[in-house]
Amino acid sequence: MIEIEGSGESFTVSAETIAEGLKLNPEQVQPMLAGRLITSWVEAGVDEDFGTFRLTFATDKRRLRLIVDALGSVISKSTLDFGGHDLPLGARKPGAV
Repeated sequence: MIEIEGSGESFTVSAETIAEGLKLNPEQVQPMLAGRLITSWVEAGVDEDFGTFRLTFATDKRRLRLIVDALGSVISKSTLDFGGHDLPLGARKPGAV
């Protein structure tokens, strides 16, 4: 089960949800976030996507993307896994080329 709490301004995603999407152990998530080995960002939907948010979590090899509404209900979930190769920079950081 995906656990997300949201207010439309901030979201809390469980370590279990992030770990599952990035193929990690839940106890790895907090230290990796603190050490910036997992990057994360939120993007607000515009126009026809207004009221939705894209939550992205990425390591050097995998990316988890969740589309949620303002209350944190998951609309869609996707992962990108490059196996033994690094993700392209644009898939790991917002606005990167």
